[in-house]
Amino acid sequence: MHILMISVRADHGGGPRHMELLLRALPETVDAFVACPTEPPYGERFHVLTQGRVFSLPHRRFSLVSAVKLVAYARKQRVDLIHTHGKGAGLYGRIVAALTRKPCLHTPHGIHVAQYGIFAKWAYRLYENASARWVDRLVFVSAEEQNSAQNEGLWLRTASSVIVNGVDVVTDESRDLMRHAMRVSHGVNDAALIVVTLSRFDFQKNMQEAYEVAKAFPEAMFWWVGEGGESDELKLRAKAEGVGNLRFLGVLDDPTAVLAASDIYFTTSRWEGLPLAVLEAMSMGLPVVASDVTGHRELVGKSGGGELYPLGVASKAVDALRRLTMDNTLRREMGERGRNVQRKGYSTRQMTDSVVSLYRRLARNVGGQ
Repeated sequence: MHILMISVRADHGGGPRHMELLLRALPETVDAFVACPTEPPYGERFHVLTQGRVFSLPHRRFSLVSAVKLVAYARKQRVDLIHTHGKGAGLYGRIVAALTRKPCLHTPHGIHVAQYGIFAKWAYRLYENASARWVDRLVFVSAEEQNSAQNEGLWLRTASSVIVNGVDVVTDESRDLMRHAMRVSHGVNDAALIVVTLSRFDFQKNMQEAYEVAKAFPEAMFWWVGEGGESDELKLRAKAEGVGNLRFLGVLDDPTAVLAASDIYFTTSRWEGLPLAVLEAMSMGLPVVASDVTGHRELVGKSGGGELYPLGVASKAVDALRRLTMDNTLRREMGERGRNVQRKGYSTRQMTDSVVSLYRRLARNVGGQ
């Protein structure tokens, strides 16, 4: 099979990371082609993983010229199936599917309508539902995401599947070695308590609230990995207000060692699909404190691997973090609970096997018509 994966992002984010995990685990019987921007870090990674089978797209922008060229590229490479990741990629994929008559899967990676006004939400719903005739199946990364789509009136007539996200399993030995090395390199002793967050600094990730929590809880060190539109503002605030327990680590191509060096994972997102960052924290045995929103409930609430707090109530997040910092046994038990859940139900292997099975089923149905 020849599969074309499409994304209008190749910078840091859950969608590109999801694609990377899939590409690394695909069987030899599947040849993958990728259409995406050539930006770091994933542009180069996709180039390596596909042995150069990458078509360049503009970053988060639709180009009719690029769409026409992508159709020609798909025909030349004899693509059997298109898999789009995120709503921007969805438009390209539907054009390619319509003109090549090949099946198309779409993975939304979150239902991103929270900041839309009434008219924008109406227009987006109209576009998605009208163009869904060229989507053969929706692939949601969690049951919560599927329910959110239904509640928003999206893709109600399109067949859908839930294939949960998965990440790689980390051994105890690897985790302990990374933890020691990272703490030594940052001059942090083993007794210090570190709360880590991997994030973009934008509306969805709600890092203003994370800042209020860090400011109100000086007993812990907060390590933030990532950047975005709000990062400069938050750096200035931290300096002006003397918040000395907050470290901005910037963008890291591989944050695994930072997770290993930490004690608690913290996230303030306004919504998620099924966040890979939380799963990666769970794979390290970190208990999670997370906002009580879609994507977090399924992972944190159901697994018992952490605590949920009401979105917008920073004091409740501080309370949850304080409980975990004061009770080593609780922290360890929650971390192990989450780690066991990740290993049993959220592995890269399980995710990829399910996706490839769906690829084959759709390609077979088209071939038999």
